[in-house]
Amino acid sequence: MSYIDVFQDYLIEVRRKPDKPFNDVRDFLLNNWLFIIFCYCYYRLSANFLGQALLLLQDGPGGVPQFYTWIFALTDSAINVLSFWLPILFTLVVFSGIYYLQIGRFNPKESDRNSQYLSLVALTPFVLYFILQLLYLNHTDKSWYFNLEFMDEETGFQLSNDWPWETDMEDSRWQFYAVGISNAVRVVLISILFCTIIGTFVGVARLSNNLLLSKLAEVYVEFFRNMPLVVQLFFWLTILGDILPKHNEMWVLWDWFFISNRTIQFPTIIVDFCFFGSSCDPFRNLISFVIVVIIPFVVLHVATRRLDRDGVDDSDEGLRQRMYLWVGTLLLLSLLLKWSVDIEQPVLVQPNPGYASWYFEGGEEISSPFIALMIGLTIYTSVQVAEIVRGSIQSLPRGQVEAAISLGLSPFQRLRLVILPQALRSMIPPLNNQYLNCWKNSSLAMIISFSDHFSVTSTIVNNSGQAVPAFIMLLITYQIGSMLISAIMNYLNSRVTKVKI
Repeated sequence: MSYIDVFQDYLIEVRRKPDKPFNDVRDFLLNNWLFIIFCYCYYRLSANFLGQALLLLQDGPGGVPQFYTWIFALTDSAINVLSFWLPILFTLVVFSGIYYLQIGRFNPKESDRNSQYLSLVALTPFVLYFILQLLYLNHTDKSWYFNLEFMDEETGFQLSNDWPWETDMEDSRWQFYAVGISNAVRVVLISILFCTIIGTFVGVARLSNNLLLSKLAEVYVEFFRNMPLVVQLFFWLTILGDILPKHNEMWVLWDWFFISNRTIQFPTIIVDFCFFGSSCDPFRNLISFVIVVIIPFVVLHVATRRLDRDGVDDSDEGLRQRMYLWVGTLLLLSLLLKWSVDIEQPVLVQPNPGYASWYFEGGEEISSPFIALMIGLTIYTSVQVAEIVRGSIQSLPRGQVEAAISLGLSPFQRLRLVILPQALRSMIPPLNNQYLNCWKNSSLAMIISFSDHFSVTSTIVNNSGQAVPAFIMLLITYQIGSMLISAIMNYLNSRVTKVKI
């Protein structure tokens, strides 16, 4: 029999004897011996962290006060006294707070509020240590100096995938970082689109009565779900390198498309559009063009909604007005495309004979790392989406499907009108997690030489030495992207769950 069993038997025996009452504190200690161990561990940790934090406030060379005049300096005797009494004080406060919360002397609202206050007090020694440590490192170690002035300097390196605008070694690091963000965003958006389509199809196929289709979908899910994403990226990059031809055997289609294992070149659309004939850079040209294209469709949408509201949509007059609106919008867009859009054809330039002496002028480029990353993210995320779709459909009551069958709906109609709309209620929250994983997994682009913002940040850290501000900036970028995805998915979830069932 262990000491713990003996102690528990002693507690049971004591409770059976009413002639030996215990006061509340003693009874609390005997019945909560794990809490005593917790308080002891908290005292040791807080004493360690507070001691280290107070040493940073000592007077003399190397202390924080010589960098921050507004922080008071402490003598050695004061540090010794505070290092002894402060941990005891914090431990007593934590012990007393937990004790009064356990005996139930507060109502639920007061208990929640006091729990928050107690957590704040308990974390104070650790937060104080980290704040003072960051302040100290910020003024003693140059790599911790948080200043973004280095981002205005020239980069000194080149990008292999620069989109939507070309970059040069003389450009600032801000421009390179913006290109990295645009590369990551475009590959993630395309992957999210395709993984949703493929995942929905595979998830529905797993529930099919066709045994062959169901087994193929199951093999697809089990194979790619158990393969790490890093392995998939190398796998697809190797496959593309073997399937696509080399440069000297490049596939040329109508002198417009050039396909090799390094790049795919195709014509691009050149937008030369500005308001009132004013000159502006290509990016502002593109923004102005997009705005002017969107405006007619917004006006068309508002006008057609008004027709629907007036109730003349199905009449001859309503159909005639709809036709006028569509014809006018298409004519306006045709004129806009005629005046502002041109197609630029890629041209292969090879000034000197030999390998790697060629380049393309004009057109648009899709590199092999971009295709490999897109395929890898799409397939890896699609298998997760497929399981979400399958589980959401199976969670629906059987009566919903039987009611759809009794109405004479075809299998496709049952899926489109009854099953998927109801499955979306339980499907969207886990889909949000998978889309966030897709956004964060794009950081693996660096291992296949694709220049996303994580790869650009790593290179900037290597040639500037500013690791802390660069990675804080990278962290903020990932947080902003994740919050945008979550906001969009939460909005869709609120729309889907607006009607209760």
